Amino acid sequence: MNDEPKVEYSNRFPDVPDKQWFTNAILWANDIGVVNGYTDTGLFGTGDMINREQMAVMMYRYANYMKYDTSQKADFSKFQDADSVNEFAKEAMQWAVGSGIISGADGGTKLNPQGNANRAECATIIMRFCEKYCRSE
Repeated sequence: MNDEPKVEYSNRFPDVPDKQWFTNAILWANDIGVVNGYTDTGLFGTGDMINREQMAVMMYRYANYMKYDTSQKADFSKFQDADSVNEFAKEAMQWAVGSGIISGADGGTKLNPQGNANRAECATIIMRFCEKYCRSE
């Protein structure tokens, strides 16, 4: 969505070495505040699965970076597992549900915030985000 911005390598995360296929994307996303890595270890977690609430947080931070309107938020307490959303992700999940970026799983009854977001789910979330926010040039 931002092409391939130039990034100068720095050893911010011990598990993000220089000249890997993911290095520039991670460093750029960290530069603009979309990703932070793990605060308890200092690692990024390059081989880790991403969960649904982490995906919501990254998309929310990116939307704010782009200065998109993120005011459309929803009360997600109707979902059976609403109490499972971690504090750091609550506002982002309110936005993701309110804007239609993320919908419920299991017939719309659960958010499954710690459930792994597989490739299809990530692609769907990004597609919904682009349909709502991305502008054709």
